[in-house]
Amino acid sequence: MPAESKDVLMRYSDINANSVSWLWKPFIAYGKITTIQGDPGEGKSSLMLNIAAAISSGGTLPDGSRCSQALNVIYQCSEDGAADTIKPRLLAEHADCNRIAFINEDSGCFSLDDEKLVFAISEFKAKLVVIDPIQAYLGDADLSYVGGMRRLLHRLSLWASAYGCAIVLVGHLNKNEGSKGLYRGLGSIDVVAAARSVLQVDHLDARPDIKRVRQIKNNLSTKGADVYFRILPQGLAWIDHESEERPEDIDSPEAGDMVMSKQEAGIEVLRFLLGEAPMKACDVIGLFEKRGISRRTLLISKKILGVQSSKRAGQWFWELPATRSGHRDE
Repeated sequence: MPAESKDVLMRYSDINANSVSWLWKPFIAYGKITTIQGDPGEGKSSLMLNIAAAISSGGTLPDGSRCSQALNVIYQCSEDGAADTIKPRLLAEHADCNRIAFINEDSGCFSLDDEKLVFAISEFKAKLVVIDPIQAYLGDADLSYVGGMRRLLHRLSLWASAYGCAIVLVGHLNKNEGSKGLYRGLGSIDVVAAARSVLQVDHLDARPDIKRVRQIKNNLSTKGADVYFRILPQGLAWIDHESEERPEDIDSPEAGDMVMSKQEAGIEVLRFLLGEAPMKACDVIGLFEKRGISRRTLLISKKILGVQSSKRAGQWFWELPATRSGHRDE
C-alpha cells in the first residue's frame, strides 16, 4: 500500500524557522556536532574540561561571557583516570562535579551507537557531551569506512538535535602534515563533514607554551577569530584578547613578556582589592573596567591567584584563599 504524501513529504512552509543556539559562539552550538582535533599534548582535553567546568557551574566562557545558568555535562574519556586525573582537573577549574557525569564502562564496552548514550543524555538532561577521543568509542564501526561512519554520525546528529545537546568529538590528527586542516583528522572525511564546526588546537612555533584554537570549518556562522590559552598549574588560562588581535605579534618571546606584564598588572590590582576583605564580584569587575583592564585579564588573574567564589544573600563574592596559617596570601 503506497504511503500517503503527508507521511513522506514535508513542506518547508510548515517548518518554523529557528536561530542557532550557541554554547560558545561561534565555536560550539547546541543540537549540533563539533569536532576538536590536534596532536597529542596540545591541550584538547584541557580545553574541553575548562568549558565543561564553566557550563556545570554557570561560570565564564572563553569569550568572557557568563553562562546564563548551570547545566549538566557528560564527559566520556578513555585516556585519563576518572579519580586521579579528570576529577582533580575539574576541581582545579571550579567545576560543579554534581553536574558532570560519565557512562560507567566497568560493566561492558561503550560505543557511540550504544543506546546507553541517548538514555544518559535524556535522563541526565545533558546539554554538553564530550567524547574524548572519538577513536576509542567507535565500537564495530571503521573510522576509515565511509558508509559505516556516515550512518553512525547521522544517528549521533539526530540525538544532538532531538535533545538540544552539543556533542563534541575530540580526535587526534593524522601524520599528513602537508594536507589542509580538514583532511588531517584521523579516518574518513565524513567525521568533519558531519560536524557543523571543526576546531583545531595547536601551538605557536616560537612559543610552544601558547596554545591556539583555530576554527577551520563553520557551517552555521562566520568563522571565529583564533583564541589562545596557556596551561598553568592552576588550570587553563585564556590569553587576553588584546594579544589575539595581532597573532603574528604573539609568535615571539617579546610578545609573551607583554602578555605577562598585563597579567601581572591584573594580579596586583586584584590582590590589592581583595587584600582586606571579600568583595562583591560585580564591584571588582566594575573597578577593572574603569581601569581599562579587560575581562579576560581579570579572569586569568583570578585563576592565578586562586580567588574563591561564594554566594551570599543572592550575590557572588570573591576572596583570596587563606594560607595554612589562616592569613591571606601576600
